[in-house]
Amino acid sequence: MVLTQRQLVMVLCTASTYLVVQVLVGTDLKVAALFSVAILFGLLAVFAGGGVASAFGCLNAILIGKFLLVAIAIKAILLEPSDGALRAPQTTAWVMALGFLSLFLGTAVQSHFYCPQTFSMNRPFSSQMLLSLSIVLFVCSYLGYFVGLIPATQGAGTQTGGWVGISHVLGQLKSLAIVPPMLYMWKAKTRLWMTHPIILGLLAWGAVVGIFSTGKQEAVEPLVFYVLVGFLRYGWRDIRLWSLLAIGVAYYAMIVYPYSQYVRHAGGREGSFEERAQVTKDVFFRIAGNEDFRSAVTDKVSTQYYFGPSLAAFSRLAMVAEADRLIYATEQQQSFTGWETITWGFKLLMPSFLYPDKPVYEAANYLSHIAGESNWGDTTTQVSYGVMANLYNAFSLPGVLIGTFLFFAGFYYWIRIFLGNSRWESTASASTLWFMWLVASYQHNIVESTLSGLVASISFPAVIVLLCMLAKGLCAFLPPETALGVREYSPTDAHGT
Repeated sequence: MVLTQRQLVMVLCTASTYLVVQVLVGTDLKVAALFSVAILFGLLAVFAGGGVASAFGCLNAILIGKFLLVAIAIKAILLEPSDGALRAPQTTAWVMALGFLSLFLGTAVQSHFYCPQTFSMNRPFSSQMLLSLSIVLFVCSYLGYFVGLIPATQGAGTQTGGWVGISHVLGQLKSLAIVPPMLYMWKAKTRLWMTHPIILGLLAWGAVVGIFSTGKQEAVEPLVFYVLVGFLRYGWRDIRLWSLLAIGVAYYAMIVYPYSQYVRHAGGREGSFEERAQVTKDVFFRIAGNEDFRSAVTDKVSTQYYFGPSLAAFSRLAMVAEADRLIYATEQQQSFTGWETITWGFKLLMPSFLYPDKPVYEAANYLSHIAGESNWGDTTTQVSYGVMANLYNAFSLPGVLIGTFLFFAGFYYWIRIFLGNSRWESTASASTLWFMWLVASYQHNIVESTLSGLVASISFPAVIVLLCMLAKGLCAFLPPETALGVREYSPTDAHGT
């Protein structure tokens, strides 16, 4: 990693500013210093990963942003100390400092390892292949999502393994299905490509299915990826995209957040497809159209964590508070779990026919029992704490320092083997596609999942190979590129419409 003088000054000034501001609003000096150290190494990890234009750098930026940068900035604006709402502020600050130091070291070290290109799929592809992949990803992801729901809608409960397990993995990619078609339209230089009926139809369909799923993330991800591809094409100064993003934030805070928190306990995750659809439709339109009901629901579901009830919708931008609850419970109860939650992810990777009693979920539910956020009869609720809190629960502070380094060094190197150093290249290239794939697939999990969830996700190359094989087969039935009216894209087209 080579930092320019300007980058180094920016990192140091940012960390120093956060330190001074925290002290001014009343944060304990030791906590403020440790948080600032975490921010320092978190920002260095961004550059160690190749900057925000690189998949690793972007994921590291999301990590430090969601854990500390945004949270402390909002606290400073509210003139509140950053440790005011934390239960174990000093221990949590140590976890953050050691965790982001290890993230920086792990990212930097793996980047110097030789990586073979034999299995890399980060290679140039034809427009015909991109179109084929668009069709295959849409069909497989949404079909996988609905097929995966069949056992639950028939009263069989949550299942894993076999065809159900495969369908769950494919279903998790449904929000990404809008990206390849947009890249294809971009590469084909389609006029008004962002408002093409197919793209708008995919966006609307993704939003509707997201509402049906009752999840906050699923409901807004299609719009987020739509806007992100727009930024990749037109740059970060495009007022139209920022306006659309602002509308999306308001939509999330005013409608999606209260809807998602309420509907899951009102029957949105129970019964047949028809019953779920009826419940989600009724609740959504009632929240969207009835201001009194929306206000009552918002007040009911808003919980004071880090920012207070008025900003509860943005609690996931303060993951330091989520981690703090597990760290506090572990420290108070001395409930260190050792290897139990570390090996959990490898159990998830095992085929069901080899390990019939494998876990159904990652370890987040188990950890929520330790933190006192789920009763012992609840075996499904997944509470977000993140990898660093999970490692503290396993082996205390040494676990954070050593475990975070080993995991991210190995995880990022594993990704490099199959997708190389994927970057945003300002063109509709293979590298840009895999950059979007990685950011879309991990922007949530890398922040909120336990170690077991991320370990289980290392099977992603099998999914990509399967989809690419299906897309390659479909290419034989598509017209040749000349018939599609596609010409090769050049960097000078970046400012076109």
